[in-house]
Amino acid sequence: MSDPAVIHADLVLFLVNWYRAALEARPEDVCRGVEVDNREPKGDFPARLLVIRNDGGPDTSILTGRRNVGLSVIAGNEENPKDAEDLAAIVHALRTQIPSVDADNPVAAVLGSLGPYEVNESQPRARRYMTFSLSVVGKAL
Repeated sequence: MSDPAVIHADLVLFLVNWYRAALEARPEDVCRGVEVDNREPKGDFPARLLVIRNDGGPDTSILTGRRNVGLSVIAGNEENPKDAEDLAAIVHALRTQIPSVDADNPVAAVLGSLGPYEVNESQPRARRYMTFSLSVVGKAL
């Protein structure tokens, strides 16, 4: 008997939509008007931006895998990074709410996280970066 064919959901699309809803539901002012996307804009940056990328990871069984995701919070400016720091702290704290047994949620567990860290770069906005290691489950093809 051959192993079943398994497909994994688009993790970045799931996380972008999840964080959009989660941040909109938050009462903190810094969560208002946050743009959440899978890439940085080519032109002007919005006042508050969360960029999510999938850095991949190994399959751990026929059905499960470990995926590393990187999250950049871009807000405020280098002289006053409070918005970036506050938003990054909230984004990081919300990670514990991502896993669920919902059939449309591919995230089974948060295995670990690093950050948020300050990133020094030559742009006017302040950046804070973090990574999450997630246990994900696929579905039969």
